Amino acid sequence: MCEVLAVRWQRPAPFAELMPWAEKMEYYGLGSFGWGVAWLEGERVGCYRFPGRLSEDPTARERLAGVSSTHYLVHFRRPTRLGTVQLDDTQPFLAEDERFAFCHNGYFTKEAQFRKRYGSRLRGQADSEVGFRMFEDFLGQGLAVEEAIRRTHDELQGNANIGYLGADGELVVFNAYPKNQLYRFKLDGADLAATELHSPDDSLFRLIFPEATSRRTVTGADTLAAPETAR
Repeated sequence: MCEVLAVRWQRPAPFAELMPWAEKMEYYGLGSFGWGVAWLEGERVGCYRFPGRLSEDPTARERLAGVSSTHYLVHFRRPTRLGTVQLDDTQPFLAEDERFAFCHNGYFTKEAQFRKRYGSRLRGQADSEVGFRMFEDFLGQGLAVEEAIRRTHDELQGNANIGYLGADGELVVFNAYPKNQLYRFKLDGADLAATELHSPDDSLFRLIFPEATSRRTVTGADTLAAPETAR
């Protein structure tokens, strides 16, 4: 029952420009048990996570004050099992070599069948981390990002919205969660994707993004491209 926000600009923008959107997504959504953001930083992916609310994070503004990027992937967490509320289960997950970040909204119903396979590589208890490690292996086998996401969902089953940010600038979202649709749209010179706050109406746009244009539902995997108009 998490929320996901992906943003791509043509030119670098400070995280402070996202903060009003992020604060509203946390307030109106269900993700109040951990939050994090990944961003493109040169030839690597940077990441910051906190196992509590953004609104109660004492260091977020200071730690992210110097962050400026064209690509952002934000995750707000509401775990299926509240016993997994800890930093190791907070998303986005970041690959050890900082080549990509991965986040997930939903529940992988078959994660228990694969947990032993990834046991030595798992740091937390969340089903999402099993998906992260499986996806990582598919990438290692040479699969393209969108195919690796699809294969991960096919293997683990259940409901899933997935976000991916690569060090090469590829930003992908995936929607297979009917009860929390994922939308693409444009706003303030940015190309965005966001989950609908677990509210099957127009609340995402009415409450947070009222001036958004080019709105459409994401089906399957979708790559965010920078808008044609400059900031």
